[in-house]
Amino acid sequence: MKVIYFDICAIPLFLMILIICHTRRMTKGKANQMFVLVVTVSLISAIADLGMEIPNSMLPMSGTGYFICTLSTYLYLAVRNGNNAILLLFLLMLTRTTSLIRKKWIRFAFWLPYMVLLLLLAQNPFTHRVFTITAETGYARGPLMMAIYAIAMVYGLTGLVYCIYCRRYLPANKWAALLTCYLLAHAAVVIQFFHPELLVEMFCTALGEMLIMLSIMRPEERMDSAVGMLSWASYRSDIRNIALSGEHVRIVVIRLLNCLEIRNFVGDHNYNQYLSEVADRIRAVRWTHRHRIEIYFERPGTIYLITDADESGSEDAGERLLAEVGDLIRGHVKMGVCFEPRVCLIRCPEDLQKAEDVISLGHIFLQIDERKQTVFRASDIVHSRTFAMEAHIEEIFDRALKNHNIKMFYQPILDVQSGRFRSAEALARIIDPEYGLISPAVFIPAAETEGYIIPIGDAVLDQVFRFVSEHDLDALGLSYVEINLSVAQCMERSLPEKISALQKKYGVDPGKINLEITETNFEHISEIMFENVNELIRMGYSFALDDYGTGYSSIQRVIHLPLKLIKIDKSMLEEVSTANGRMILDYTMRMMQSIGKLLVVEGAETVDEVEILRSMNCDYIQGFYFSRPLPEEEFIRFLEEQNKDR
Repeated sequence: MKVIYFDICAIPLFLMILIICHTRRMTKGKANQMFVLVVTVSLISAIADLGMEIPNSMLPMSGTGYFICTLSTYLYLAVRNGNNAILLLFLLMLTRTTSLIRKKWIRFAFWLPYMVLLLLLAQNPFTHRVFTITAETGYARGPLMMAIYAIAMVYGLTGLVYCIYCRRYLPANKWAALLTCYLLAHAAVVIQFFHPELLVEMFCTALGEMLIMLSIMRPEERMDSAVGMLSWASYRSDIRNIALSGEHVRIVVIRLLNCLEIRNFVGDHNYNQYLSEVADRIRAVRWTHRHRIEIYFERPGTIYLITDADESGSEDAGERLLAEVGDLIRGHVKMGVCFEPRVCLIRCPEDLQKAEDVISLGHIFLQIDERKQTVFRASDIVHSRTFAMEAHIEEIFDRALKNHNIKMFYQPILDVQSGRFRSAEALARIIDPEYGLISPAVFIPAAETEGYIIPIGDAVLDQVFRFVSEHDLDALGLSYVEINLSVAQCMERSLPEKISALQKKYGVDPGKINLEITETNFEHISEIMFENVNELIRMGYSFALDDYGTGYSSIQRVIHLPLKLIKIDKSMLEEVSTANGRMILDYTMRMMQSIGKLLVVEGAETVDEVEILRSMNCDYIQGFYFSRPLPEEEFIRFLEEQNKDR
């Protein structure tokens, strides 16, 4: 009597996996779809196994029982052994290495054992050399059954060898889970071969596939179920595997410029539904290209498409996809709004070979190529100096911190009343031995993203405190030096202690330092940030609000924050040539001065702008008209020359 309870337990496990896959929308993407197929075929195998054994346990079988047993046996042998090949295909798709079987002869060799199996099953009704079933004696193995086992072993051992080979394509924990699944499945086959009464094979298979889902597929990691697209984590993993395998693909990056505005307007639920509809429209495009398109999503609003390269050479699949997708997204209007896409085509490995470079370009192509266009190509970008810097920014940061490549430049600020340069703003530059001078516009956003902003900020504080300690500011005509603080620095609980330690190290008078925080920093001010500001003020440091006029400016914020200076952003000065722009600037300055704030206007570049600001009784003026930011020695010479006769 065979123990069928293992098969009975396996069926609900397979059903549970399929339910989870569908509820988590894990039916999108080639690897997901192949995994669903693997589980579905396993479920059919378990049901067929029961269909074989239940009638076989009731000898002699009735006519119906004989028919069910015979049909189930053929189905089990065909489907179960086919599942071994499908599982191997799943591994190839999971690791993005399907290019290994792209050649026709390799595909033929891949499916040849299974075709032999089907031929063996097709001749069995006439020869009964694989198995026999009679109503009286039930199921019995034939001499060719070992050939069936041999074919199963071919796929099983090939899968095991490939599983070991693909170690570099998977994180250690996922690879260990995959290897465990294969070993568990092989152990079950061996047990059932020597103990046919124990039907453990399908139960162990169910356990293995459940382990694959929980440890490897991980729905919460692999899918962004809210929009029905593969996740950003999946994209990074697949790009890494594509780079390792050298697979030829085309990647289309779609940046939705107005995604945040649309989300705020329609709400999160409608926004996600809107994106889901866009993804469905893109999937519909694949039929016109005869290529499978994998769709990934990175929040808040970047879509990545990966499609195979066109082997025909007549017309590139990526170029054709690029030609359609921008108009497709822009033309999709819902609730009165539509996305504004910017699209970039990356050819791998022709344009880029390294995964890090591909991922980086997807984030920065708009900053690198500032032309007013909607379609970009990596081939036009990747050889630029800016891309090289952005792609290797972490190396640049590491060198800058290790080798002290962060240098301070100082831009003088004119005191309008005295006509002297009474203060200056300290501005960081990175001077890299490979890429030369790197401006803050390039490295500050990258430092914030990559987590380097605090160590860079610490280096800036140290250098400015040293500068103040080594020079007699009064003799140079300076009252103080301004230092910009990032949001991350302001959120550090240890910020006051750091500045206090620098004050003691260099013996600097706190009155000689003015700390700047941009207006946008204050839009989401936290308790820690507010405490840090007040503690530093108690220590004797003053604060300026920088870039006033760029964020959601609020007079209430200015009134209630302990600010000494308000720095008007240059964008307001740029409009001074118009009547309205001049009126707004004049009103802003008079309003700030009426509540006791000193004003610095940034960005003065012409004599007309300077004269207008003088006529408005501006307190301080900063800009290229007087001087660009200067290295330390040049700045000292500038002050000695400019302030000596004033």
